[in-house]
Amino acid sequence: MDCIFCKIIKGEIPSTKVYEDENIISFLDIAPANKGHCLVMPKEHYETLIDAPEEILNYTLKVGKKIARAMSSSLGNDGFNVLINNNKSAGQLVPHMHIHVIPRFKGDGVRLDWTPKKYKDKEINDFAEKIKKFL
Repeated sequence: MDCIFCKIIKGEIPSTKVYEDENIISFLDIAPANKGHCLVMPKEHYETLIDAPEEILNYTLKVGKKIARAMSSSLGNDGFNVLINNNKSAGQLVPHMHIHVIPRFKGDGVRLDWTPKKYKDKEINDFAEKIKKFL
């Protein structure tokens, strides 16, 4: 496996860590949306949110909350985004499940928006039914 995050976790590639325990690591993103942008991930390799076991997801998010709190206390940001991109079409650049915790400041110019689509007639109900069938 040639996963850059696994190499960082193993210490083969340097990173600027902000948190580490036996299951999770968090470090500063080297291409941040804003300075202080952290990545939080399980040390065990899972490609996407769907691949990770529930207990790992829960614990990763718990650490993400801890990082967000520390970030907000130390950087004085007005808010923060917590994002998980899954697969290339959703913007996932490294196929190792991770959470982005991005500090936000008024007028920072960071854009995380999209052009809204519109449902036709009762199409919204059709989409809801398709999804419900797999729950």
